[in-house]
Amino acid sequence: SGRVIASHSNPRARVPGPRQLSDEMIRRLVERDGVIGVVLYNRFLRADWRKHDPKTAVTLDDVVAAVDHICQVAGDARHVGLGSDFDGGFGAESAPAGLDTVADLRLIGPALADRGYSDADVAAILGGNWLRVLRETLPKEKLLE
Repeated sequence: SGRVIASHSNPRARVPGPRQLSDEMIRRLVERDGVIGVVLYNRFLRADWRKHDPKTAVTLDDVVAAVDHICQVAGDARHVGLGSDFDGGFGAESAPAGLDTVADLRLIGPALADRGYSDADVAAILGGNWLRVLRETLPKEKLLE
């Protein structure tokens, strides 16, 4: 019982590997009302990308495709967010083209909107889903309002 999150995981259907989540795992996480944080590491966004490849080989379209896959399996945008790893998990050279610093994460919103996501869904994906889960899960005295 209880909520489950996968803070740094991408769909295995797009990039095979044991660290990625199968569609069945995504469905199970949705059943527990959790959130999946899409990792912005090129190797987890494109199966054919290798560390020596140029970062331009992976784009915002690949990020949106990973988010969209999770949304399609989940049935809505309530269960996906970003797990960027921009805090040192890897360098900017291993992030999609155009995403060089945390400030560039704002570019994901328009890319999602271009794919047909509503303003409310974009806001949820860019942080609202994480905030909802934290507010509903953490003890109230631990939350800063």
